[in-house]
Amino acid sequence: MLLLSKLPRITQFLTKDPIDQRGIWGYVAIAFNQVDADRLAKVGANRLCAEWIIKNGGGVRFVDSPSRLWKDYNSLPGENTQFCLKVVDASNSSIMKIGLEHLKGCNNIDTVIFHNCKHLENDGLEGLHHISNSLERLQVSGCYNITDSGLAVIGELKNLRQLLIFDMIFVKNMEAVAAKLKKDLPSCDIKATKLGVTLKPKK
Repeated sequence: MLLLSKLPRITQFLTKDPIDQRGIWGYVAIAFNQVDADRLAKVGANRLCAEWIIKNGGGVRFVDSPSRLWKDYNSLPGENTQFCLKVVDASNSSIMKIGLEHLKGCNNIDTVIFHNCKHLENDGLEGLHHISNSLERLQVSGCYNITDSGLAVIGELKNLRQLLIFDMIFVKNMEAVAAKLKKDLPSCDIKATKLGVTLKPKK
């Protein structure tokens, strides 16, 4: 939390140049996405992943309480309480590709939502391979850095059963992307559209 305490002082040095400002906040975003090895050793993969998502503005659901979306860092169970993540909801968060390293070791995550993730790079979905054995439901929407090639990696997630892709303005040929993914994932219910859609409840 030391970085947070320094943010007011950082803002004093922001220039009026928007390019310089983007650079400063880019460093902040990177700091909030890097894996803290010491913290990982202390609290384990699931808690560290939950902290990462929540600090960046998203939320998580636990295996033992799937109906509750945890979004408040201070409300998380104490460090001695063990839990396993089931859902990662990164909607409107500032997650980046390097942050997806937090998924490593979280072997019960079956649902991931990337909605309006403005900092997620075109190759940002590659980190999903860490949970490829458990991941069944995926939404990618409003992530404007991701193009046709960035979506192609989804085809490697062989256990996917439901995939939603929409509001991706820099995907040039959504029909071709969907066709390729349907070929790669024949058992997956795939919807790729410019219209808004929602994940179906898991049966």
